[in-house]
Amino acid sequence: MKEAFSSDIPFVINDFQFNAQETEETEVNVGQLKIIKFIEPFEDVPEVYLTPYGKHVACVSGGITNSGFVIFSSHSGTEGETGKIRWVAYGNRAYAAIPIWRKLISTSKEHQLRKDYRQELVDLESAFEVFVGEYLGKNLKTKLRDTTIDWILKRSIEEQLKIGFVEAIGNTMSGLHPDVYKNWQTNVKELRDSVVHRGVSISIEQAREARGAVFDFLFKIDPAIINYFQISMEKITQEGPCCTFGAAVIGGTK
Repeated sequence: MKEAFSSDIPFVINDFQFNAQETEETEVNVGQLKIIKFIEPFEDVPEVYLTPYGKHVACVSGGITNSGFVIFSSHSGTEGETGKIRWVAYGNRAYAAIPIWRKLISTSKEHQLRKDYRQELVDLESAFEVFVGEYLGKNLKTKLRDTTIDWILKRSIEEQLKIGFVEAIGNTMSGLHPDVYKNWQTNVKELRDSVVHRGVSISIEQAREARGAVFDFLFKIDPAIINYFQISMEKITQEGPCCTFGAAVIGGTK
């Protein structure tokens, strides 16, 4: 999962950028429009990719909306022949239920696709800091007064990882996971500060290191976050399986 999260492969990035996908194999009649309706509408206009196989068919998608799209096809042979295409649509569903830190991960992936590594790094660190705040807010509410929690959450991220986690679990993050902490501090936090305060450039290698460091630290703090990164399959119909990550529950009918 970490290797996939750190990857620069566009299709793998899409799996982390969006929270849902739908895919299907369909047959097209060359020269005729093929209308595709999604099992469940996306909340926004999804990204659609087409892959023809078998007999060569040139095809493009068009008229994409949150509820479906059309396939335009052509062929060097006789019009009316058939060809097979697999399509996949990436988008968002049940978006309001997704934690803010996970949404920031999604925006960091948008910047990654555009190779804007400085903005990607800023969003990665923001996602991490929001995650820490949410984690501490949830885990300290039965132990400390609200005013004390607010005081902790107003401290720097380093102090939250120290004071907050001593109160929450009895130890600092640097004490529990020194290597992971140092990797994050060097390859994410300090580098992000250099971007924000001095406008330094970020290489593709540095961006990849930062992604791995953030993923490692998130997982060390709370292994349950894997649910927000795994793509699980929910087979709604035989013709149109639907995928989603995390706690978003997708229903649909044929």
